[in-house]
Amino acid sequence: MIDRLKTHTPRYVAIAAAALIAFGFLLGGTTVGIGAVIGGVVAVLDAWALAWLAVRIVSGASFMGRGFAAVLLGVKLVLLLGICWALLASFDIDPVGFSLGIGALVLGMLYGGAELSLKEAQAAREAQAAGEG
Repeated sequence: MIDRLKTHTPRYVAIAAAALIAFGFLLGGTTVGIGAVIGGVVAVLDAWALAWLAVRIVSGASFMGRGFAAVLLGVKLVLLLGICWALLASFDIDPVGFSLGIGALVLGMLYGGAELSLKEAQAAREAQAAGEG
């Protein structure tokens, strides 16, 4: 399960980012589209970091303890907020486009979690059916 989380979640976020970026260019033009690209890149990098840390928290990393990985998770959140603020405050990035792009983080995580949950439920049903038969 952890391996699926690590590999699939950032991939789903990247797919959602690509769709939202295309949506941004289509409906908002170049300005919104470029903001969506920047937000999408931030979302994919955050999804990768989140999956990397989650695997270490759940499985107990060899070179770092679970507690340290959990602290890094909190630091990652603060860093994400700081990066978003810095990008929006310092550069002329369209906030609607940026919000659209970073929304890929939510959509990709929702899809990845739902898919993983459905696969786990199906595996449990199959195991139960095999035990009864």
